[in-house]
Amino acid sequence: MSQQTSPSSGSVRTSTFDWKMLDTSHWRSVCDFTLTLKQGLCSAVPPDNALGSKNSHMRIAIDEAQSKKAFRHFRNLLNRAVYGNAVHRHGKRLRVIPVVEKNGDGRWHIHGAIEPPTHLGADEFDRLIRECWRRTDWGYCRIQVRPDANQEWDAYMLKTSQKSGLENWFDCIDLVCLHNPIADA
Repeated sequence: MSQQTSPSSGSVRTSTFDWKMLDTSHWRSVCDFTLTLKQGLCSAVPPDNALGSKNSHMRIAIDEAQSKKAFRHFRNLLNRAVYGNAVHRHGKRLRVIPVVEKNGDGRWHIHGAIEPPTHLGADEFDRLIRECWRRTDWGYCRIQVRPDANQEWDAYMLKTSQKSGLENWFDCIDLVCLHNPIADA
């Protein structure tokens, strides 16, 4: 019986940097963003709960799954705000690379690179990002958006620190929301 070896975390990370899906060099322009999430939400417990109280509340704590779900909702809102019905009719979507992190204080946030649309100015796109993030249940008021990011931003997003809330380093990349079609692939 042969023994399988799993790749080391370092080799996975190194090969990920070379992965074309994370390459933004073919983008017209790159905007970087950091979206911070609320630590938790209070949810009303239905009246037929085990406690029997009609006014009970339950606290839902943020975690990796909720962070990615919140970003997916944000991405959908932003795509509709930017492209309208063309999202559904023609599959128009913004190119985006989202990375989930948890800082030393335990606060979850999402770094990302996004290609701004050609028909919007930087200020209008910034406004849409902020507006769409605030419309999500988990969107917290700390939002950073910067136009004209460089290749160093890609490396910063994929750094090894602040990934402690994740089972494996590779889990930081939100593969469900990653959208980076490459014409020559």
